[in-house]
Amino acid sequence: MTKKQNDEFMSENEETTDESNNQNIEYITSDGKRVDDKKDDKSINDDINDYVFLTPRRMKKKVRVQDSSSIQDYEIVASHRDRGDHSSHNKRHKKKRMKTWKKVLISIACVLISIVVIVVSTLAILIYTGSQEMMMNTDYSIAAPEGVEVQNQGQYIIYNGQTYELNESITNILFMGIDKREIEGTAANGTGGQADVIVLMAVDTSTGKISMINISRDTMTDVTQYSAAGTYVGMKTEQICLSYAYGDGKERSCENTVSSVKRLFYNIPIKSYLAIDLNGIAAVNDSIGGVDVTSPETIGEFVEGQSYHLEGDMAESFVRTRSMERVDANNLRMRRQQTYVKSFMDKAIVQTKRDISTPLNLFNASAPYTCTNLNPSKICYLAETAVTSNGMSIDMSSVPGEVKMGETYAEFYVNEKEFYELFLNVFYTPI
Repeated sequence: MTKKQNDEFMSENEETTDESNNQNIEYITSDGKRVDDKKDDKSINDDINDYVFLTPRRMKKKVRVQDSSSIQDYEIVASHRDRGDHSSHNKRHKKKRMKTWKKVLISIACVLISIVVIVVSTLAILIYTGSQEMMMNTDYSIAAPEGVEVQNQGQYIIYNGQTYELNESITNILFMGIDKREIEGTAANGTGGQADVIVLMAVDTSTGKISMINISRDTMTDVTQYSAAGTYVGMKTEQICLSYAYGDGKERSCENTVSSVKRLFYNIPIKSYLAIDLNGIAAVNDSIGGVDVTSPETIGEFVEGQSYHLEGDMAESFVRTRSMERVDANNLRMRRQQTYVKSFMDKAIVQTKRDISTPLNLFNASAPYTCTNLNPSKICYLAETAVTSNGMSIDMSSVPGEVKMGETYAEFYVNEKEFYELFLNVFYTPI
């Protein structure tokens, strides 16, 4: 290459370099502003710290920040937000678990409430049904001794110038203690046993007062007789205990005894009965934990004036034993029976007030030994009366009369005047 050509080439390169050097260069100042400048306008002595050289731009996700905080501040906020999201998740999870437990508890509570409602409703129905079955209605016809004025089928009685009104709040239950060990022959089959213990219990459901009237087994009254086949034979005046023997030893025997007692008590309504084999006394006695008594006489293992806690066979012996050498032996035994029944009833009432299921427990304990038309409805009604009354009181009495020795057996004859006054005192109210 000639010198001339070399000079021309160098001259072209210098022009190219100048054009390159004269291109605008973009800068960013420290306060964030962009400026354009030429390289030849700046000297090497310029303060390089006044400029921040751009780096190649990258694609970044834009994040809108509401203030002028630094990226580091944003990262801290984001970190807290992440932790907040996790905490919120835990709270939602806990809340969900709490809601699940609440649903479970509410479901259990609803089931329990439903059970209570069902039980209460069932008891209410049983109590109402029992009251309808046990209480007197207008379908009665009560008699009276000769010379006593009776009005409205016995609703009102005029006796010695005093008017009395029937207490329709009273329900009557006949209790019978059956002895099948000493079966005496009768015109009937005689296999049902005899009613050695007969007690009429009058319960005043308005006050809770209980009147228990002991009837001597030897009481002479009209007894309906039936043949062994159950055919009506006739009526005869004989010991009331034989009413049970003219029957099947079950319902018919009970109903025949009820009929005899009704005739003795001027046809007073008797809606319920319970007959218990005396062999079951021990089981019933022990079902309430035994009974405490003070013996009114000396007989067998018992001494007059001594106190005993009766359990098992002792209870049966106390109410059953009688001397066969005395004509009034049954009257003396009745005194022991009254003592026992009074103590038994007092304890049963106390336990019923603590536990309303006590009558049902007694009913179940006596079931193998009893024949009765008492049912859960009647028992619930009696239990409700015992619980709601302001302290049930028990009056014990006996049908007054005189015992005589008959041709073969002792015979008890009722003193009608004294008995009718007792009858009025129990079942009527003076007005």
